[in-house]
Amino acid sequence: MKYIKEFNNHNAYATFLSSSNYITPNVSLCIVEDEVHYNPYVPKAALDILYSDANGNLSVDSNVLPASEGKTPIGLCVAGTGFFGVNEPARFMSLKYMNYTTPETGSTTNQDMYWGNYGTDIPTIDNIMTTYLTTYGGGPEHGYMNVDYYDNSSQTYKIPNPITVNNEWNLSELGTVNAYATTDIDGKNKTDKILATATAQSTWRTDTSIINASDAGYAPAACCCARYHTLGTQAGDWYLGACGEMCMILAKKTDINAKLAAINAIYPNDCISVLFNSINNNPSRHWSSTEYSNWFPYYVNASNGSVDYDKKSNGYNVLAMFTF
Repeated sequence: MKYIKEFNNHNAYATFLSSSNYITPNVSLCIVEDEVHYNPYVPKAALDILYSDANGNLSVDSNVLPASEGKTPIGLCVAGTGFFGVNEPARFMSLKYMNYTTPETGSTTNQDMYWGNYGTDIPTIDNIMTTYLTTYGGGPEHGYMNVDYYDNSSQTYKIPNPITVNNEWNLSELGTVNAYATTDIDGKNKTDKILATATAQSTWRTDTSIINASDAGYAPAACCCARYHTLGTQAGDWYLGACGEMCMILAKKTDINAKLAAINAIYPNDCISVLFNSINNNPSRHWSSTEYSNWFPYYVNASNGSVDYDKKSNGYNVLAMFTF
């Protein structure tokens, strides 16, 4: 049975425990209401693994579980519960790369994919500069940096820290506009906007494959993310992560690669072994759903930790994101 409701914070959980809805701890802290199970607040942390069992029940565990547990890994947490704000859910990256040949299931091998809609303006940045305020500061060790924006605000925003593989600051390719882009964590909404423009391939939701074209009316990267599904998830649950969400992969690349290798050792058919370092002689660039202009969307570079934008007609890696 799938859990379809979660408590957003400890206060909500405490209220539940003191309410008449809480029956007994002998039923795994859940109640039955119209045959719907409500699970208690369970925070997710970075590098937790998202699992599904054969019945589609989702769970998280910090450990790589043995195959005998009967669970399949489907995602890896890159930003834990509340990282971007008190009510923000955890973000998970897919354990497979998106594939326009097999969009339903993805692939453990990377594939060159266009962002699409070259020359079409998709207003995907929605005032990201003033969104997701945090009240504390930090530095590279926390995976984010502090920025005072051009409006002379003294507020501190949590921005993922683009770093090199050696965990050093690498801001040489991070321009002012790019710094604002890294605050964008609304990938689901951005993906929905992109999908609405995929009019040239009107049957992309049901076709066996996705047309990998960069022209106006095509959005292969977003379409593949939307078609992707796993045990316990369905088409529409996954999306193309916004720039800020994708930056969390950069900030934890070394640890993520170690976790991917450990998962792959037990579940090689369900997990990539490493974030790929090159594709068609390009650095390991991964598309985000954040658009810079009608010609250029943002990408993150898993090789050197940089964030920049490039032509929609260039082919880069695509990973899907999932909130839970």
